Amino acid sequence: MNNKQILKNKVTHLEQALLEADFALRSMATRVDEMQSQINKYKITNDPKILEQNNDKIIDLIKLRLKVGAERYHQNVPILPKDDITRDNFYEAVEEALDLSVYLAAYMLRLMEEKERREFEPTTADEYNEDEYNDSVARDLEDQEIERYAKEQISKDIKEVHVERSKTKKESTT
Repeated sequence: MNNKQILKNKVTHLEQALLEADFALRSMATRVDEMQSQINKYKITNDPKILEQNNDKIIDLIKLRLKVGAERYHQNVPILPKDDITRDNFYEAVEEALDLSVYLAAYMLRLMEEKERREFEPTTADEYNEDEYNDSVARDLEDQEIERYAKEQISKDIKEVHVERSKTKKESTT
């Protein structure tokens, strides 16, 4: 097989993967729309029977994944080696678990980086209000300090005026 054929096979494989991903996304979007519709009905009627239970949602997600897998591999999950000798469920499960570990670690690093970036930013209304309160207290203290300093200066000036008057009176009496 020459490079041109290899490249052609890769392009074909990528096109197929894109089509499968597009189908999966459309299926999930449809499911999200259905769920939003149920939520909207619940908001109107307040009837809890309209909402699905959590277990039903989990089962639906599993069914969706099974459907995507069946379409991707053109068969159901093989249980016995005679069903598909090219597939090994245990090996594939280990690979998936390793992939999951990678994705979870990457997501955790992302969260840690975001947290570090936002460490000094207020994240809740209470923290924002606390910052505003602290700023307000600081401004009040600063205003009080300026006022105290101004009073001290006025006091000094008044004392100086009294001292000057006293000197002037003593000089004029002598």
